Amino acid sequence: AIFIGINPSVTKEKFYPKGAFDVNILPVTFETPVIQNLDARLILLMNYGFRSTASALISTGAELCLPYYIHRGGFDDGIPKGFYVGPGFAYTRNIYYGNSSFTAFAEPGYSFVWDDGFSLIIGLQYGQTYFKFDDGTRGQTTHFGVKVILGWWL
Repeated sequence: AIFIGINPSVTKEKFYPKGAFDVNILPVTFETPVIQNLDARLILLMNYGFRSTASALISTGAELCLPYYIHRGGFDDGIPKGFYVGPGFAYTRNIYYGNSSFTAFAEPGYSFVWDDGFSLIIGLQYGQTYFKFDDGTRGQTTHFGVKVILGWWL
């Protein structure tokens, strides 16, 4: 089974100006089984930033999560569902602010699946984001994210 869906998301970093935020305008999500109960989920990122002075394309990148579904044995229909937990990583290149970021996180969540293969996946992410700015400075901050993914298992 292969999952295709969307993950609408909003981002606000601590160093953004007051009232500024980004929206992922390419929220395409793919998920596929790797081995029994372990999947690979890829989310594409293309963030458009809303700013009081000049809104623009802010960053591009991708996120990879490896959800392990807590379930005895395989799934009868090959579609994973229920509780999961797994590590995740994200990389983005911020064109607007001139930096690259790497995020490492843990994500517990739950995947709801209905008879027609429609799925709602809800997860919470907690970890660290590391920034490398083009001027050579570096920084890090705590990462907290909420995932809401909608799509179909094919």
